[in-house]
Formats: sequence, C-alpha cells, structure tokens
Amino acid sequence: MAYEMVTADFRTELHARWSVFFDHLAIPWAYEPVTFYDGEGRPVTPAFWLPRERIWFDAELDRKPTWWPQFSSAAERYDFDPQRWGEPYMNVPLVKVDEEWQGRTLLSVGWIPDGYSSTGHVDGPWRRHEWLGMHTGRDAPYQWTLCPVCGSFGAEFRGYAERLSCTCLGDRKHHKVAGGGDERLMRAYQAAACSGGLDGSGAGLVRRRVLVPQEGAALAQQRCVGQCRTVGEELRAELPYGAYVDPEADSLCSACPGFVCVECAENPAPAVGGVCRVCVPVPLLSDDLARKVMNEQLIELSRIKKEPLRALHPQANRVMGVRWRHEASLPQLAVGLAHIERWLADPETLQLKVRTLTNDEIDMLNPMELRGEIAARVGPLCAAVGRHPMHVQIRINEVMGVRSRADADEEQLRTGLRQTQMWLRSPSSYDASDEV
Repeated sequence: MAYEMVTADFRTELHARWSVFFDHLAIPWAYEPVTFYDGEGRPVTPAFWLPRERIWFDAELDRKPTWWPQFSSAAERYDFDPQRWGEPYMNVPLVKVDEEWQGRTLLSVGWIPDGYSSTGHVDGPWRRHEWLGMHTGRDAPYQWTLCPVCGSFGAEFRGYAERLSCTCLGDRKHHKVAGGGDERLMRAYQAAACSGGLDGSGAGLVRRRVLVPQEGAALAQQRCVGQCRTVGEELRAELPYGAYVDPEADSLCSACPGFVCVECAENPAPAVGGVCRVCVPVPLLSDDLARKVMNEQLIELSRIKKEPLRALHPQANRVMGVRWRHEASLPQLAVGLAHIERWLADPETLQLKVRTLTNDEIDMLNPMELRGEIAARVGPLCAAVGRHPMHVQIRINEVMGVRSRADADEEQLRTGLRQTQMWLRSPSSYDASDEV
C-alpha cells in the first residue's frame, strides 16, 4: 500500500480538529459531502457525515445555525415543532433531505471537549458545553461513547454505552455504563485539541496536511480544478441518442487530465474506475497518528518476525532517512509506513542490517547508547551464527567480563560492542572462539 500526502480543507479550525478526533478513533467521515436546500432555495451544508454510523455532525463555537432544527427534523424524519425552538425559528422554511442521506443528527456548541476531566456526567469531558453534550434536535445531552467490549462507536444519551446497537452490555434498563469517559475517547479529544499541522486558524479556511493510504491520491488532488464532469457525460450530450460510449469514458474527467469517481461522478478519483474519499472515506493520518500507526505495526512485525522492537525501530528510521522518529516529515513517514506494510505482507523482505561503527564512533557513545547498539546487533548475530539469543547474550557478557549487562562500565561495553561487530563481520569466528 502506498501512502501519499494530501491536504484537507475545512471552513473552520474547529471542524479541522474534529476531523482529527474521528481519525484518531478510525471513524470514516466525509466533510460537507452534500448541500441541501430549504423551501426558499437557500443552501444548508452540515459539516460531517459518518457513513458507517449514519450520523450527521456539526460543530459551532458559540451558537447553533438557524437552519439546524429544520435540518434535524428532516434528516431524522420527525415533525418540526417551532414552538419548541422559539420565535427565531417560527418562519424558517423546512429543509428537504433525501432518504439516502437520512440519519441521526448531532450538534456540538463549544470547543473540543476536555480530554483531561473526570468521567462523571456533570464534570466530565462535556462539562463546559451548553447542553453538557450534543443536541439531536429533540433531546440532549448526547455524548460520544464506546463499547468497552467490542469497541463500537456511537453517540447515546449521556454516553450510556449499553444503548449502542452492538448490544454487548445487555440490560439497558438496569445496566448503565457511562462510556462517554472511555480512555480512548479522552485520548482522541486530547489529540484533537492539541493537534498541529494546521495552516490557518479561527473562522477562516483551515488546511490540514495528512497521509492517505491510496496510490494516486496526491496527483488527483493536484490535477483537480473543481469542475468534475466525465468525458462520457459530455459525449452523450453531443452524440445522437443511444450512440455507443466507451464505459472507460465515465472514469475520465473532461476538465483535467485526471479521473472522476465512478460512484458520484462529482469528485476526483485516484485511478480509472476508482472512487472518491466522499463516497468511500479512507483514514487520514496526521503526524502523530502516523507515528502511532507505525508503532502498532512494528509491534505486530516484532511478533511475526520474533525480533525485538529495539532492532526494528532503528531499521524503520533508517528507511525514512532519520535518526529519531520525531524528526520524520509526513513524506518520510509515508515511506516508513509503506516499507513496514511490505515487511508485514512478506516478512522475508525484512533484512535487519546494522552499520559497522568505527572505533572513533564507539568512543563517542555514552553507556545508554552502547547498550542500545549492542542490543541492536543481537538479533542479526543470532541469525548469522544460528544460536539462541540467550546463548549470544551470555557470550557477549563473558567477553565483557560481567555477569549482567547492567554491571558493565563504559570500557567493558565498548569491548562488547567491538567484539559483537567482529563476529558479525566474520560469523565463523564466533564458533572458533566458542571452541577455545
């Protein structure tokens, strides 16, 4: 899988940060995928559509949009009661929402919930919000929640996880589970509130730099001029009715040398016959989330290869061209993720190589670095000499003249590192010294 860097645009910084929240929980989302219209033809554009949960979510800093009650009633299919909302909404025309876009509606008024607060209902993550949670159009407070058993995501009254559709928690009436303070949610709130990588702020256009696991995504975005129309559509308009049009023409864009989504024909696609990120949302990875995913993948690779993580982390850093993970840019992280996924698909392609250090370089290392360099060479040495790691560890300690690595001083560690490098250069010398 190829990871490519793209940008995602949002009307407000608040919306950009909520996208980080959903990405942190691996929740598919589409931003402003469709515009609805009220009875007088005025546009209504809610912020987020969560297709898996069939939820419309919008967020404002200080007040609800004037169209929200009418949109909510249309999307959730209940009769709008202007008396419930007051005078400002008495004469606002209703909004039309087609069946394919109907679902639950949620509105948050305020900043990102506090990911550091306690998990109680009143003083929990939503304690600074107008309704202590989100409003559905008919009821409040609703909070995001997670099932502690299967991890299902949703929004329920006061965050009661037993109300989720997974039904893992059984009796809804007598078994209340406050999932709104789940640690995974709290970490997602924290990530959203503290996320970097945003260009612009406040109420202006905000751009977020991210990675997508989709080959061709960057080029598709670069080519797009915002006027997607298929070549097939234009040909049918020009040719006589019933004339043959190559099906591939429905994937080609008439406004740019790119491709159009075969599902909606309204957005750019990464390849012929591909779909856009609105029709089939894919995860967006920010810097922090990319590093998190990389760490999780390396843990899985360590389990498969039976190699210590301390040997895999340096290898991942080397393919990215950095010494420390925090130094990696988004394009470098994309390279690292692609390599790790290739290693996971075919573990034999991972060949752990360690650079031979010069004596001067060894002399510059401190004790912690010396121990790390020795540890990084244990796995490759085991593979080279065909011995169990415990045997190799004991041999290195014997060379240093210590019982435990922790007992070795700097000079002893340097001796052990030099000997380990010598064995790696000439594996036959390991068996020869063993016989002596």
